[in-house]
Amino acid sequence: MSAPSTGPHVLSEFERLLRKPGCPACAYIEEAERSFFSWLQIESFSVAEVQARLRASVGMCPVHSRRLIEDIGEGHVMTIVMREALAGARQRARDERQTGPCPACEATAFSAQRARHMVLDGLSDPARARQYSEHDGICLTHFLQAAPELERATVRPLADRLLRSLEEGEDAGLVALLGGSDHDAGRRAHWRDRLREPAGGGSTVDQLCGRLAVEACPVCLSSGLAERGYIQWHTEHAAQDDPSLRNDPGELCAAHLHDLALTDRALAAQAIEHKRAATAVKLSRLLARVGDASDAARRGRGAPAEELDTALQEILTRPYCPACNARDGIERSQLDLVVAALGLPAVRDRYERCHGLCLRHAVQISDGQAARLARRHVDGRLGVLAWEVGETARKYAWAYRHEADGHEQHAWLRALAQLDGRVFLGGSAPIEMPRSDLEPA
Repeated sequence: MSAPSTGPHVLSEFERLLRKPGCPACAYIEEAERSFFSWLQIESFSVAEVQARLRASVGMCPVHSRRLIEDIGEGHVMTIVMREALAGARQRARDERQTGPCPACEATAFSAQRARHMVLDGLSDPARARQYSEHDGICLTHFLQAAPELERATVRPLADRLLRSLEEGEDAGLVALLGGSDHDAGRRAHWRDRLREPAGGGSTVDQLCGRLAVEACPVCLSSGLAERGYIQWHTEHAAQDDPSLRNDPGELCAAHLHDLALTDRALAAQAIEHKRAATAVKLSRLLARVGDASDAARRGRGAPAEELDTALQEILTRPYCPACNARDGIERSQLDLVVAALGLPAVRDRYERCHGLCLRHAVQISDGQAARLARRHVDGRLGVLAWEVGETARKYAWAYRHEADGHEQHAWLRALAQLDGRVFLGGSAPIEMPRSDLEPA
């Protein structure tokens, strides 16, 4: 499948990006995302269409919610964003309506598509293709995104440049080359460091009650601690040069490669090399298949498309990430535990007086008494949070400037945690409010 023509303007944009180091697709998407958040803060938050999309998507995904906190923070803009997100959340809690995509993710996906077409169109121009071959080229993340659209003529320059970059690259640039740019990694590290182990031990039920005592979703808290635990375990075993790390059939995903490198760059070297070597083998095999196809075509024997497709499929098949596996396995088991334990009166009574599940987990319980309790509970908390956000907006008005701020001033942060506990990596919102104030009726 060939990329649609994007015209001379995009070619000149491509040339501009090739004058900078690093993946041109990453740079293009970063600029587009920065523009999205800038316009959101300046103007688009007040546009009815944007507000409708925020309602449909129940706000933004965890990655972009963390950017909202950093870029915008509290204030009039955030009260409107959260007003719409909470309105959509209450609809989601009460019915089976599916949520729409995060508006920032939609904008990023559109920009990623434009970036792919920019690169592919650029390679059709001999001068740009030569310039690209002398550049760092696109990262593995964007190569994988472009791969399904590649034809034989564009596979070679992209794969060859990426392979050379991996072979020539030094440690400092390999994480970005293998995982793309990740400005959220620092934010994840900040919130991950704030996670606190819940108090208590004893039986399974006692441990669950200890997690319920934390002002956070108990499932998100458990999975966040498991994720942090794996990163710490990997770092400790890398320091001991544990041979089992070299024999692990999986590879860290892009996000966890960034997380590990940010924790300890030196001790991440083994994981980086493991991923680099595995990717280089797949790219070499792909380039060999491209060469075989070209030779067969020149000899009039037809291109062995099946072999080329097999090589492309091999590199597109994502290996399992042990860090994701550690986190996701705990998430599934802890949600099952909450569902099972809500049948116990003591747990049910405690649950109704605590934070409980975030919306994302509450709506995953399909039926039965636990589902009814979880949905009623989260709807009650979301209702109070929606009132608090509205109260915050009211106090912004000049006529109410004499009123003192209350707990409601930080409701937008607590709302983010109630919508999706992954925003704070499973931890509590940075400003906590007494649990009794949010007990549902």
